[in-house]
Amino acid sequence: MTLAPAASPVPSAARRVVAVHLDNVHKSFGAGKIAVHAIRGVSMKVHGGEFVMLVGPSGCGKTTLVSIISGVLDADSGKAEVFGVDWRSLSRDGQTIRRGEYIGFVFQQFNLISTVTALENTAVPLLIRGVNRGEALDRAAECLKLVGLGERTRALPSQLSGGMQQRVAIARALVGRPRVLICDEPTAALDARTGQQVIELIKSGTRELTGGAQDRCVIVVTHDNRIFHYADRIEEMEDGKIKERPSDLVMEESRRVHDYTLDPPDEPAPK
Repeated sequence: MTLAPAASPVPSAARRVVAVHLDNVHKSFGAGKIAVHAIRGVSMKVHGGEFVMLVGPSGCGKTTLVSIISGVLDADSGKAEVFGVDWRSLSRDGQTIRRGEYIGFVFQQFNLISTVTALENTAVPLLIRGVNRGEALDRAAECLKLVGLGERTRALPSQLSGGMQQRVAIARALVGRPRVLICDEPTAALDARTGQQVIELIKSGTRELTGGAQDRCVIVVTHDNRIFHYADRIEEMEDGKIKERPSDLVMEESRRVHDYTLDPPDEPAPK
């Protein structure tokens, strides 16, 4: 486990809180000769307060691994714990409840509901959990303000640019105040400057919304070397395993701080 040199240090107190613990996790798809071994004995800990990036080529197992971390997929063997609870010890209903309370998701595809407003899209996770509609909308408005869309709460997704839609998706992920935020290629569909703004929002927004609480963590799956320097730690995957240490190329990219201040701003929203 190697700290990215450009990263800000994680407070020592946070290291005592283990948010995610994987121990010798395996996952295959199919059986017999056609089985695909997606995860091969992965062990990893992520501590509260950490901002971890999971990098590696397509097909190396990154998305499968975060699906196991979030309880979307069951591991075939090994242990996958979030704050001390093994997902496989829970019933399906128990997994759903815990995932709703503990996990937030930001995806490459924004996955917004096209027929409802930014405010309503943001409130969806709370409404699913049975939160009173008025409270859910108030908290959604707070999150949209946090990501710079306080004036666009009534806009439909079609009236927002790609960068704005990703901001709504971030607000939706943060509204439940998750203890583990999982982001799967959150900048892949965005231009360089907008991607930089989005990753800054994910990093700062998580900490601001939770009052700087150090028992929460962020895991970002990414190919985007332009954002590597935002990580507190980088883990590199290859062929279903996590490397003992990231490659020299990855570490070199983690030290490279890109500046896009002269790039054009995010594209205007559709009229």
